Amino acid sequence: MRLAITGLGMLSTIGEDVITACASLRAGLSRPAPLPFEVFSEDEEEGAALVMGHPLKGIADGYEGVGLYTRLAAQALQDLMRYAGLTPGDSAFWRSTALYLCLSPPRNDELGSVIEELFSEHLIPSILGEVELPIAPARTCLMMQGHASVLMAIHAAGEEIEAGRISRALIVGVDSLVGADELAWLAQRGRLKVGEQVVGLMPGQASAAVLVEHEPEARRRQARVEALIEGVQIGKEAQSRARQQRGSGEGVAGVVARTLEGRQHVAEVYADLNGEEARAYEWGTALVRLSPAHELPTSIQCPAISLGDTGAASGAISIAAAVRSLVRGYARGDEILVWSSSDTGEVASALITRVKANPGSGR
Repeated sequence: MRLAITGLGMLSTIGEDVITACASLRAGLSRPAPLPFEVFSEDEEEGAALVMGHPLKGIADGYEGVGLYTRLAAQALQDLMRYAGLTPGDSAFWRSTALYLCLSPPRNDELGSVIEELFSEHLIPSILGEVELPIAPARTCLMMQGHASVLMAIHAAGEEIEAGRISRALIVGVDSLVGADELAWLAQRGRLKVGEQVVGLMPGQASAAVLVEHEPEARRRQARVEALIEGVQIGKEAQSRARQQRGSGEGVAGVVARTLEGRQHVAEVYADLNGEEARAYEWGTALVRLSPAHELPTSIQCPAISLGDTGAASGAISIAAAVRSLVRGYARGDEILVWSSSDTGEVASALITRVKANPGSGR
């Protein structure tokens, strides 16, 4: 099903709104900073090195747990409402809107189930209360599948929209990899880029939101349609990084092939590659599998270069960056492939396409 993208929002270390953040991504800006976490390093005289990451300084300081995720998600949603010209007071609009909140599984082996239960019970009501959105609890969904969550949520929302149960959906991705628990979890698995280990991820912290809706409904209410999203496909990689396995690329290749069915070429790709060798290998092998039928660029757009690994927010960030490139006219073509791969094996992809003759969308 083809859906209209009518709203975007973002909170990042290189911009506290989607327009600034995407412009900064295009310019290649980055603001890494040392985190209060050390790991062993033979390269340092003291035997330890500070981990570098991308924390939201001055925004997330002093917050953790439900409070932290509420703050980050609320700012992305408020930015989206400004961007799309929406107000919380339009109760009829929000009654036909669903909310999908996308997170990563807890990065805590001992308290994971407790954290998951806490988020499941309190996080969505906390966010809706913060932004004062009158979305019914029955029309909210928490998805905790990590990087692929946002595209998976759009797939689920498309089915609900097609069935006529909702008119539109707010998809919010939020994640933080810079907390002490998250850093310890990543360090134990050797996944951080630090010291002599040059292959690894830099932890990030961000949130992003996308509003998708039934295209005829968007046209009826004269919404500004920024772009279209179609060919959303979801799948599973048999080998997962969560089980210390290297993915074969078969899962990514499968969803991308279905997304690009009937298309041989796409000029631009946005992906959640983050500096880890396992992710690069997965994409490389997927390219080999796809090469007989599809011509894809080997140089792709990776927001993690500027933002670090933003986990469950990465899918919405890629979509927002792709949409803005089409709106502003610097995209290489009229179609952009976006794909995501979760540590637990979930994979997803979609095609973002330009809207022809869309007046007033050149912000």
